[in-house]
Amino acid sequence: MKFGVFCPFHTHLRGYKECFDRQAALVRRAEDLGFDEAWVAEHHFNPNGASSSILVLLGHLATITSRIRLGSAALLLAYRNPIQAAEDIATVDIISNGRLNLGVARGGSATLPNKHFHVPREQSRDMLIEGLTLVERLLYEDHVTFAGDHFAVDDVSLVPKPLQRRIPTFLATTAPDAIRYAASRGLGTMAAPPYSMERVRQTIDHYRAAAPGADPGMTLSRFFFAAPSREEALNETLPQIRSFVDRKRALALADVPVSPSELNIESVIERSLIGSYEDVIEKLNYLEENMQIRAVLLRPMTIEHDRSIRALDRFVRYIQPKLQFA
Repeated sequence: MKFGVFCPFHTHLRGYKECFDRQAALVRRAEDLGFDEAWVAEHHFNPNGASSSILVLLGHLATITSRIRLGSAALLLAYRNPIQAAEDIATVDIISNGRLNLGVARGGSATLPNKHFHVPREQSRDMLIEGLTLVERLLYEDHVTFAGDHFAVDDVSLVPKPLQRRIPTFLATTAPDAIRYAASRGLGTMAAPPYSMERVRQTIDHYRAAAPGADPGMTLSRFFFAAPSREEALNETLPQIRSFVDRKRALALADVPVSPSELNIESVIERSLIGSYEDVIEKLNYLEENMQIRAVLLRPMTIEHDRSIRALDRFVRYIQPKLQFA
């Protein structure tokens, strides 16, 4: 199991420049500590989310790091022209010296992006799959001609091409048809922090059923904060967890599908890596023993930059050495 950091680029209403600087510093610290990967979220029209230009941010992170792999979690392809997306993906892969991991998703529950990008929610998954099919052809083939329901190109040869022969690509979804598509293409899978372990297991099971013996490449993001005691960890993270639950409740009131477990603080804590060092060690050992997880991405659940850095330091010092599989 690999370990990485998940960077939501939340401003916490402190200014965009400060947000960029702090998230960049977190990634640099993660690299210094030996973390394997750093992934960036994509948000649009969200005052607390500064990562609308996700590939620009990944290009920046590529220039200030040298070893850690960098991922998009996730690029919302339904909102992009596939040719331009492929050009940007290839460029970031070159800038990073072949360190890009490509995660993609539909972004279907975000009301404002669907409205402003003119993407009907009921079409976003089909647009994602069709867009990804075209992007992959553009990245790895020449003279691409394609005619789909949403996108079409005629004899396009992409310039530049990516450095990696095949960029590791992951699909963030729980829809069975999309999971089958990922399995048929040899793509990995992703699960966001709100996903329950039941949903993660269902994703893995659907993948294995579609491609027996194949590795689902599950990349699992989890809210994270560990401290000497569970009480200390909860005192630090409860305000952020309450804020998360409040946002989910607002989506539910707006008639956006939300899992009931995402509306309950206790459920969110239970499926997070939050608690004492021993609590987090036990949960990670469970994941290794019972689930086929490629990588776990830690999202520090604190608004204070120094505490986010300390959370990563504590993970490497007090948790990672005591894992049964380390």
